[in-house]
Parts: sequence; C-alpha cells; structure tokens
Amino acid sequence: MALTRVKPEDCASLLLFEQVAGRALPERDQVIARVEHIDVAAGEVVFHQDDPHPYVYVIREGLLKFTYLNAEGEEWIKSLVADGQFFGSLSALVAGRASFSVIAIEPCRLERLPFSLLDELADRDLSWSRMLRNALIHLAERKERRERQFLTMTAEERYRLLLREEAHLLRRTPQKDLAAYLGITPVGLSRIARRVREEQAKLRA
Repeated sequence: MALTRVKPEDCASLLLFEQVAGRALPERDQVIARVEHIDVAAGEVVFHQDDPHPYVYVIREGLLKFTYLNAEGEEWIKSLVADGQFFGSLSALVAGRASFSVIAIEPCRLERLPFSLLDELADRDLSWSRMLRNALIHLAERKERRERQFLTMTAEERYRLLLREEAHLLRRTPQKDLAAYLGITPVGLSRIARRVREEQAKLRA
C-alpha cells in the first residue's frame, strides 16, 4: 500500500463526515493534517483479522470485502463495501484488535485517520460528538441489517434483495466472492442467478 498526505482541497473524509453530521464541522485543519491517502491494489490486504488497527477509513474509489477466517482457514465474507462508504473494525477502535480482515476486490483509493482524533474532537465539540454518534449508529445498523438477512432470509431472497438494492455489487464482485457473501457455493449461485434471469425474461416477453 502506498500512503501519502491528502491535500486540503481534496479531503473526501471531511465532506463525508459533514454529510453524516448534517452540518459544517469545526477544526477542519486538525483532520486534514492527520488524514492519509492510501492506494490499494486488487487482492491486497488493508488490515488483517486480529491486528491492532484503530483507524477509520473512507472509500474514495473501489470495492472491498470484509472477511472472517475460521480455524480451518475457510473464508466467510461478512460485508461488501464500495465508493462513498466509511468503515473500521469497532472492536479495534478502542485499543482492541480487528475482528475481521479487509481485502480489496478492485484497485482502491482510500483515506484513513486515527479514531483517537475523532474521539478527541467529539470530547471538545458537540457537532463532532453528533457526527461520531451518527456514524457509529450507521455502522451498527448496517451490521444488524446483515445479521437479520442471514437469519431470516434464504440465499435466493438475499440475492434478489441485492439485485434490487445494490445491483452494482453484482456486476463488480467475482462469482466466488459473491457466493461467499451470500453463504452458498458458486454452483448454487449460478442456479439462483439463472432462475432469476429466466423469470425476468418471461416477464419481459
């Protein structure tokens, strides 16, 4: 990974944080001075499961997968995240270790900054406190939604939901990774995709 400093006029993190806060944020120079720009190649690991990694990331461009490895070394994909989203391992943000690995599916341009800075800003300013609260609620809601899908929906229902709400992920994600994300085999994914295509073709006829 190549790390460089972000130019003040080109800081995507600030724009996203202000969007989350719903207002302009103070102490912008503090943030700009600490944000790092990272270029990540496809297949490269951003951080590993069990690494101490107390950073928050913003995705300028690209697609990444969050993965768990079990004791046998089998990969399970917990999330797919793309352009314009932010992420971090909640377990690593408070002096812990990351509970998952992050791997680039596409070449990615990321920004990162230490969570400790956001925590300090939140202690000093109500606007930053609201931003951090909203961001953490968003991460928790995203995790809860994913858990509910896995516990209450079939693999085919999860595929149809992805097609309806995030079709761009279907186009950008390799079949092996998409199958792991849906919790099925690539063969099972092929059958579901074919069934959905045939159903859509009948509706168009």
